[in-house]
Amino acid sequence: MSMARGAAWDAELEERVGDAIGRELRACGGNLFGGVCINLLRHPAWGRAQETYGEDSFHIGVMGAALTRGVQRHVMACVKHYACNSMENARFSVDVKADARALHEVYLAHFKRVVDAGVAAVMTAYNSLNGEWCGQNTALIRDILKREWGFEGFVLTDFIFGMRDAKTAILAGQDLEMPFRSLYARELERLVETGAVPLEMVDDAARRILRQEFRFARRDGDYSREVVGCEAHRKLALERRANPSCC
Repeated sequence: MSMARGAAWDAELEERVGDAIGRELRACGGNLFGGVCINLLRHPAWGRAQETYGEDSFHIGVMGAALTRGVQRHVMACVKHYACNSMENARFSVDVKADARALHEVYLAHFKRVVDAGVAAVMTAYNSLNGEWCGQNTALIRDILKREWGFEGFVLTDFIFGMRDAKTAILAGQDLEMPFRSLYARELERLVETGAVPLEMVDDAARRILRQEFRFARRDGDYSREVVGCEAHRKLALERRANPSCC
């Protein structure tokens, strides 16, 4: 559990955990790990409380970057939920208000650290930020993530309710709707044909996804099914050390 591993304050150990996760995932035929959860824990009743590392931006950024490096020795990693996702009951309706300083110093700094570590994908959040849903938020996706930070991977929605409007989303830089072909499948072709959405936007989304698939298409190593739950990984799950290396 991420919360327990976060309490270890051990980035080197977390990278090794990521290596084991990535190796087992590839052995099972997968190519993307969607479990790099680094939202700030603001309330213990938040539904993803056990999936993040703690309450400090620097701490969770270091740990998330370590997990990403380990996983991506083998498969793509996806960091989530971008951004300001700290509420459970109202996550589909809340509009989080945050000024630029609070965003960049508190709520986005850990995401940038994981982006700088080379993460392949970023998942947007359900909630709204400063008046626009995160899954179709131009300031959050296109301006900050892709332009300011230079993110070269792809962006995907949170599942089912992570996108509200196809045109707004594609223009904001949302690359992939998950987990079903829904709004994009119904509307994107018509939006391009009528000139409401430049074809270049769709091309950019496709290139971003394919670029990461090609990046991770081939990895050398032991990916036999015997790797899954092997003795070395079971020992790793029980490992504790007295002198953690985090922060």
